Amino acid sequence: MTQPVPQYPEQGALVREDALPGLLPAGLRPDDARLLFVHAHPDDESIATGATMGHYALLGAQVVLLTMTRGERGEVVPEPLRHLEAERAGDGGTALGLYRVGELDDAAAALGVTDRFFAGEPPARDGSAELPATGGYTDSGMAWGADGRAGPAEDSSPHSLTAADPGTAAAHVAAAVRALRPHVLVTYDDDGGYGHPDHVRTHELAVRAVALAARPGAGGDAWSVPLVWAAEGEPRPGDPRPQAAVHGSAERKRAAMAAHATQLVLDADGTRFALSNGVWQPFSALETYRLLGGDRRRAEPPAGDAAAAAPPGAGPGAPEPGTPRAGSAAVPRRDADPPATVASAVATSVLAGLLGGSVATVLHGSIWYSGTGWWLPWGLAFGAALLLCLSVWAGTATRRVWAAAVPGLVAYVLAWLLARGRDGSALVVTVPDAPIGVVGVAWFVVVLATTLLSVLVTARWVRTRRRELRTA
Repeated sequence: MTQPVPQYPEQGALVREDALPGLLPAGLRPDDARLLFVHAHPDDESIATGATMGHYALLGAQVVLLTMTRGERGEVVPEPLRHLEAERAGDGGTALGLYRVGELDDAAAALGVTDRFFAGEPPARDGSAELPATGGYTDSGMAWGADGRAGPAEDSSPHSLTAADPGTAAAHVAAAVRALRPHVLVTYDDDGGYGHPDHVRTHELAVRAVALAARPGAGGDAWSVPLVWAAEGEPRPGDPRPQAAVHGSAERKRAAMAAHATQLVLDADGTRFALSNGVWQPFSALETYRLLGGDRRRAEPPAGDAAAAAPPGAGPGAPEPGTPRAGSAAVPRRDADPPATVASAVATSVLAGLLGGSVATVLHGSIWYSGTGWWLPWGLAFGAALLLCLSVWAGTATRRVWAAAVPGLVAYVLAWLLARGRDGSALVVTVPDAPIGVVGVAWFVVVLATTLLSVLVTARWVRTRRRELRTA
């Protein structure tokens, strides 16, 4: 019997003219966004959605990966490592699964993903729902059908993902959704991409988990995921669902795929890759998705469609993304901490600079003289402290790091004008033959140092604030 040639969908083969340019809810900044990718095995995240994950990680989004199994039934490409295969090792794939965890760690690092876990591990763990004796779900395996599509294996383990009770398995995924409260969840379409039973089951569990998470339970309060996307499998020209086309990071996707060395090989120029069956597939950094759940009006508008930047119908009474259903506990919005507009940030920081720079420059030359010849430039210290406080306030109040630098720059210009604008200035003396002149020269150095310090402090505050908002 002739072995059927596997049929894999080609990524980016069909892009509609009205395809959305990204996966985020409209108006949500990438660096305030949380995206949860739910995949079946290590390597799926890189092959199916790697360019997208790398893209959003580069933009500063929190990209989280939940993997349902460790890929214990995978076939190994390199001959020196084929002893790890389940049939050869006789351990049900335990050794291969452990090896692939290391590959997944490397792939996640290449993508910029710092938060990943398996089903059965916190936060994807519902204490009231049972797990297999293995502590998690194992790879179900697959077989190629006569039509070139993947189908169920005949010898799946009772601990496999497809053998699990759907309600129980979905409860673990729902716990992760409640704990993470993602703005976007990404999984497979109902065909699993090319029919792999674990992909199909992962789709079913993810969709069910989104519905479960809309009610309070393990992981925390209720959370309604604003947008749920499916990585597009075989293109369907008549598919009425909204499509998103993400032109992602080719570099990060290639690096992540290369990390899964047991499962695939990239050709020398990185334009093709092949799995263990040797069937070459084109590499693509263009990944398309179909909307599985959520309101299309909340999605990013097509490029250039500025009128759609705000979700239509977002008037009085319209629920915000992530708002729990009636009767559930209120959930604080973690993305409700937007930065000030550019105009507002400029006005705030310039006024802070004029106020603080004027007062600090006038007082910087105040010196206390001792009777023994010592002198203490208390005005210099006071001016630096005042300018630092106002600069950090300007940055943190506007949530704009650059705004923290503006007061210092304004103060520097004021000091320069007072020192150089006319001869014989009494406010800023820069002739260092007396203490007042030494302090005057030092003031310019202090202003620059204070500006740099305020930017560093503000940047740290903003990063910490964003982490708190994401995990609150």
